[in-house]
Amino acid sequence: MSEEGRQFVLEGVRADLRVLAEVRRRVAEFAGEIDLPPDTTGDVLLATYEALANVVEHAYPPGVPGTFDLVVDYSRDDGVLTVTVADRGSWKPESDTRVTRRGQGLRLMNACSDAVRVERRDAGTRIQLQWNCGQARTLLPEREPQTGR
Repeated sequence: MSEEGRQFVLEGVRADLRVLAEVRRRVAEFAGEIDLPPDTTGDVLLATYEALANVVEHAYPPGVPGTFDLVVDYSRDDGVLTVTVADRGSWKPESDTRVTRRGQGLRLMNACSDAVRVERRDAGTRIQLQWNCGQARTLLPEREPQTGR
């Protein structure tokens, strides 16, 4: 990362809904520090919160404590903001979202960001969200079709 880059990192955060408001507040502070426009900040906060809520709700079995890491990278040189949320849980099999009315999280993340990548690994799931905030629009990779979590 160049001298113009900034990073915000939280590691080993307890996967608990009660901590998400504080994490959201800290991401909002970081967005202010890097002068993100209000509309972009709103999209970043909504998509990031949805990714974090997915970790809390889906990554770990009920009653089993878990953690997540959050990394927010901003490169002023290319104007790209990347949010990475990683857990150490396991991906749940898809359910019938027509019945449960769930599974809209990835759709929301896609609607709020320029690119979304989901990596399902043996050691957990990694979600990467990306926004192009620069003057010269950097081409981001094509979105890959994702299934709901």
